[in-house]
Amino acid sequence: MDQPPKAQRTAWIVAGAVILGCLGALALPVGGFLLWMYGGPDVDEPRAAADQFVGRLESNDDAAAYESQCSDVKARTSAAAFTAAVERIGRPVSHTMGRAAFLDEPGKSAAVTVELTGRTGQTTTLDLYLESEVGWQVCDEQFG
Repeated sequence: MDQPPKAQRTAWIVAGAVILGCLGALALPVGGFLLWMYGGPDVDEPRAAADQFVGRLESNDDAAAYESQCSDVKARTSAAAFTAAVERIGRPVSHTMGRAAFLDEPGKSAAVTVELTGRTGQTTTLDLYLESEVGWQVCDEQFG
């Protein structure tokens, strides 16, 4: 068999090098994203904090729920005003955890969706905002 002309062989080598270069350039951001998704902060921690917060509301432990809020919210409202807000929203008797997601790249703030079921069976969906100050704390304006 005849060998291809030298110019054609060179073109294939150049095209292969360009393709490999493009794949290599795409591998960096994709690899970085996958590393952040699977090796970065864990969304289970803010979800667990929101679950504990709502569990305290269900068990009428408003003092502990109030203390699990971030310092900004506690500075704006009293424990009595917090309890009034809980009653206004409707004290839950059970809840279902929904989706959770980080709101910033370093994973220091998150949103967790919670569906509350009240005494009458009525459901209310809340999107709780949490921040990681000293552990995860609820910083939602609905309670203060």
